[in-house]
Amino acid sequence: MKQLLTTTRLAADRHGHMAEPKWHQWLFTLPSSWSIFLLVMVSVLTYFPVFSHRFLQTWDDQWVVQNYYTTAGLSFSNWWAVITEYYNGQYAPVNETWYLLLHEAFGYDAFWFHAGSMLIHIINVIVVYSFVRQLLKMAGTFSPLSVNRIALVSALLIAIHPFLVESVAWLSASKIILYVLFYLLALKGYLRYIDTKKWGWYLYTIVAFILSFGAKEQAVTLPLCLLLLDYTLGRNLKDKRVWLEKIPFILLTLFFGIVTILSQADNGQGALAAGKGYPFYQKVIFAFYCLSEYFVKSVLPVNLMYVYPFPNQIGDPVPFRFWLYPFAIIAIAILFYSFWKQRWIFFGICFFTIHLTTVLHIIPMSRYTIIADRYVYLSAIGVVFMMAYLYDKYITEKPIYAAPIHATLLCYLIYFGVYTHLRCQVWHSPETLKKEVQDIIKQRKDYQPPGARRKQTKVKKSYQTAE
Repeated sequence: MKQLLTTTRLAADRHGHMAEPKWHQWLFTLPSSWSIFLLVMVSVLTYFPVFSHRFLQTWDDQWVVQNYYTTAGLSFSNWWAVITEYYNGQYAPVNETWYLLLHEAFGYDAFWFHAGSMLIHIINVIVVYSFVRQLLKMAGTFSPLSVNRIALVSALLIAIHPFLVESVAWLSASKIILYVLFYLLALKGYLRYIDTKKWGWYLYTIVAFILSFGAKEQAVTLPLCLLLLDYTLGRNLKDKRVWLEKIPFILLTLFFGIVTILSQADNGQGALAAGKGYPFYQKVIFAFYCLSEYFVKSVLPVNLMYVYPFPNQIGDPVPFRFWLYPFAIIAIAILFYSFWKQRWIFFGICFFTIHLTTVLHIIPMSRYTIIADRYVYLSAIGVVFMMAYLYDKYITEKPIYAAPIHATLLCYLIYFGVYTHLRCQVWHSPETLKKEVQDIIKQRKDYQPPGARRKQTKVKKSYQTAE
């Protein structure tokens, strides 16, 4: 009994805090290879349903994936067309090249296309784990245990987050996971450049940036994220070198922005498209609403859907409740300023916000949904990082509460895993996805059953006949 009490007794650490029991730490003291193995197994088990998924015909796969570029095969002339032509308002040669490689190897076998998406997601999870470890080690203010704990929890949450299912389970959204892969590699390369000052890593970062944009235009936010890393790691932002380093990235961003605008205009969409749109003040309201929804669903994913309709048609007033979002978010930012300004909380919230700037509707978008699950795939890293950081902070400072905190995390992970597993099944086939959309339509206040609409039409015709 005495030995048991001795084993479980909390000892004070060098900072005066009580140390948590050793058995609470075993998962975060594993070698990195075992941590990676755990991440891979958890990802595969959670997303296992996707391996039986079909192509979603009539839900974009028929033109995004199974298009004439993919069918034409892997030849130089076809690949040259891929990198020099716009297609349906998009420019994504890296993503199309990925389809070409899969088709060349396996034909139009949906299993291998979905396996390819799973592979990219798993690699992204591993890169998140590696990126967070690298960043915290360079900061030099975290113990090895905290570094491993924050990195592993962040990666676990990304691996099984229900909000990210759309990007993994929907083949037409593979642009997202591919762009994020090269984007994260660019961030890792930039950290190596800061650490070593070797220009080879700087060039590596530029190449990864180009490849990331080649998969998805949202990569244009990279220069802002590089500045965020500079600030977080304590680099002197008054140093001219820090800003000169960004010039190639800024120039590439301007070029990429022009390419994106022209690609959308080629299909009659985007900033250069004619036609009436929402007024600017409504776009600002939508932006605050989107920030709120993306953040809340990143922390507590509930009521996830394939489509989130705009609250009003163009020309109609915005419902009153949407006017509350700008005031609420500004008030929260002011009231909790001392919380947000903490170094690593600030990093997390800025990482989250930066990577949503292109999808908040301030910049014209060719979309018919106010938010989309797939757009948060990269931004969610900032939110889960904050949660992992706070988890480690409270475990370290208040180890007496370690057991309930660990139990809460376990329940949270189980909820994520189960919800993600079930959410995958929605994307199984055109029929399962259609059923979800039908359910969404039926939940609208202005929904009328098909029979009621037919009856209403007959009544209207009878009145017209009587007149």
